[in-house]
Amino acid sequence: MVKGKLSLVGIGISDERGISLAGLDELKRCKKIFAESYTNLTPEGTLARLSKLCGNEITNLGRVEVEGEKQLLDSAAASPTALVVPGDPMIATTHVSLLLSAKKRGIPIEMFHASSILPVSAGESGLQAYKFGKTTTIAYWRENYKPMAAYDTIAENLSRNLHTLLLLDIDEKLGPMKPEAAAQLLLDMEKVGGKGILLPQTKAVLLQGMGWEKTRREYSKLSTLSKSGAHPLNSPAVLIIPAKLHFLEEEYLETL
Repeated sequence: MVKGKLSLVGIGISDERGISLAGLDELKRCKKIFAESYTNLTPEGTLARLSKLCGNEITNLGRVEVEGEKQLLDSAAASPTALVVPGDPMIATTHVSLLLSAKKRGIPIEMFHASSILPVSAGESGLQAYKFGKTTTIAYWRENYKPMAAYDTIAENLSRNLHTLLLLDIDEKLGPMKPEAAAQLLLDMEKVGGKGILLPQTKAVLLQGMGWEKTRREYSKLSTLSKSGAHPLNSPAVLIIPAKLHFLEEEYLETL
């Protein structure tokens, strides 16, 4: 007989201060708390400070442990258990799979939402939220593996006059992709795709460290972004490829 439940608790786009009061109360009620940090980055010390706030120990899990699900589900079947997630807990498909598995085992579930980079990107860039198309990820290229999914998504969105939000890959070995590397990858994709949509003069929006202590906002040509050199910030970043701009969007972007 199931005695517990599984709660997914988002902490927002920055540190522990982004968690909702309801989410914090839930952590105080849980017997076990786990966290994952592979879907996004959090400022140093976030989990330690959150642990003090809720009065419970927080165990950080790797990708294999979360996607394996057994440890989380066994704990949630026995007692109230929470998984702390950067951003909003339901943005990553991994967590959807976890909740489906919990439901199959008859484990009650509850979600505590928080801010996500999706709406934040629209707000910080000044671009109209309803003009965004499908979001995609720029994945690292490796030998014999050069995915073009991001390029295809951009092309599709532009054909419908929609902006494209590009998330940057986070690899356990390579770490988070740098914005400069992402901009260069887009130019490399154009050489393969050949649609003429990502040229050196194509402008993109760079947002880095939103909600963090230090932030970076730029509206520049891809050629400029790709050659801007190493930047001291080591925080999450996204790129946006805008479609045709409304004059208010264009005016706002020029202020970044």
